[in-house]
Amino acid sequence: MANRVALTLALLLATVTAAAQSPTSDDMTATRPNFAGEPEQIAIRLGLLDIAEIDDREQVFTADIFIEAQWLDPRLAVGNHAPELRTMALDQIWNPRLTVVNSRGLDILLPQVATVDREGRVTARQRLAGSLAVDLDLRDFPFDKQRLPIEFASYQYSQDEVVFSADSKFVARFDELSGNGWAFEAIAAEPFVYRLDDGGRGASGLVFAIVAEREWAYFALTIALPMTVILFLAWMVHWLPVDVIPARIGTASATVFSLIAFGVSFRLTLPKIAYLTDADRFLMGSTLLVLVSLAITVAGIRQVGNDKKDSAERLARRTRLAFPILYGLVAVLALSA
Repeated sequence: MANRVALTLALLLATVTAAAQSPTSDDMTATRPNFAGEPEQIAIRLGLLDIAEIDDREQVFTADIFIEAQWLDPRLAVGNHAPELRTMALDQIWNPRLTVVNSRGLDILLPQVATVDREGRVTARQRLAGSLAVDLDLRDFPFDKQRLPIEFASYQYSQDEVVFSADSKFVARFDELSGNGWAFEAIAAEPFVYRLDDGGRGASGLVFAIVAEREWAYFALTIALPMTVILFLAWMVHWLPVDVIPARIGTASATVFSLIAFGVSFRLTLPKIAYLTDADRFLMGSTLLVLVSLAITVAGIRQVGNDKKDSAERLARRTRLAFPILYGLVAVLALSA
């Protein structure tokens, strides 16, 4: 009888010990596979399906991306008797808790599941579409190049627990993107450490970036051509007879009003930035040139009123010669700044 009791107690103790040592479902989701060892290696393959637009004013770009994240979890390994691939919900297994840092409303389009092979290699795939924040540098607008980042980071694990593998890569067909007015090319994926403050715990991050070069021909038509027409009107004033005062003052005034309306409508298309773009410098130089032309027109009218018609004509002739030179100087200074 005593032997039976001892045997029963031994079996019970072995069962309890084995249960304590076996990972539970909670352990599988809360504890990383290599808990006491090296950081987990996460490989991300990013496919850029489309960039619909880049919004200068809101400083966002709209993208459609496909993500494949892969890591190894030996605890999910099974024998050859099991199916080659199993589908499991992400919330039932451990995952690196990835987020897109600069997301501004990305929609999740696929089920949040992963496939697991017999060796425990986990592959999670997802498609995201929506807006991503970008810090645009518009100083060279409209001849600017922009860097459009897609930044991944783990919101739960530090850089000592999760790192991104060198196998991560970026795939895209840039000639098929629908973003009009831009030419695109890729930059190799770069790791970074994401911190909310300098003294905070760093999280591993990986950024995929696209270089977007603005196609400036459209803006040459919508900015330079209208401004040239306005400046041509300001120049034309000095070709009118100096004693035709109503026509001269009317044309000069019309150029000022046209310039104000054009400048306001153009600036509304750009964000509220604390610096000048190339286009701003061109507009400011053109505005100054129009105001100088108006002042010269008024001075000529006063000379005519004081019976100094010859002086007014000499002033008009000199202005006719100087105006194109000054216009060229404005354009050169705006583009070379």
